[in-house]
Amino acid sequence: MAESAAPPLPPARRFRAIAAEAGLTAAFMLVYFYLRGVRPDDVDAAVARSLKLIHVEQQLGLFLEVRWQAAFLQSGPAMAIANWVYAWGHYPVMLLIGAWLLWKDPVRFRFVRNVLVVSALIGIAAYWLLPAAPPRLMALHGYDFGFVDTVHGAASNVNYFQPGPFVNDYAALPSFHFGWILLSSMAIWVNTSSRLARAGAAAMSAVMWWAVTVTGNHYFFDMVMGGLVVILSWWFVRSLGDVRLRRLPAAVIERLRW
Repeated sequence: MAESAAPPLPPARRFRAIAAEAGLTAAFMLVYFYLRGVRPDDVDAAVARSLKLIHVEQQLGLFLEVRWQAAFLQSGPAMAIANWVYAWGHYPVMLLIGAWLLWKDPVRFRFVRNVLVVSALIGIAAYWLLPAAPPRLMALHGYDFGFVDTVHGAASNVNYFQPGPFVNDYAALPSFHFGWILLSSMAIWVNTSSRLARAGAAAMSAVMWWAVTVTGNHYFFDMVMGGLVVILSWWFVRSLGDVRLRRLPAAVIERLRW
């Protein structure tokens, strides 16, 4: 006879589990931002690395970011949208998607959170060992390729504020502004069968790629590397599984879900 499904956890216990997952994630993100922000600026190395990256893109015929930006700079509405997407379509969107998945299924949330953790650790190592300057700062250091800082500049239509200890202007490689939106898109894709939701998830990453480029914040290579780090982190976490989850009885895991 088929075994009956375990009843869901009492609401109070479920909320405690959700609060614990949310608290651990928030604490880790604070540590991540702090470690990224306290890295002393190594401007010479960061600019030199970006110059090499530009050279590689030029050799491959892929140094098109400044052309993308120039194509939209004269369109006020388009740039207003790009600036808004860059400023408000990243961490707020991640927070909303994370809250949705945490409420829907804390076990699956934990998997995506672990992917975030692995990718963040790789990112911190890269930011400390391989600092890179974003396109918007190259002119400031004597290499004017034509990029305009539309988000952080005086003419910006958005207030993109970051607390001082969390700011690192030379943490451009890999780009998690794109990579973590890709992770959000992947989280939606694998946790719903809705064609509309999946289409929206794919569009979300495509729009972020466009916005990051036309606001002068990252090179294509930065975003490719951000996406690659996320995909490899996903594979890594999936291949290992969650050690803590494997210690839980299957019935408990099922009861954490709706």
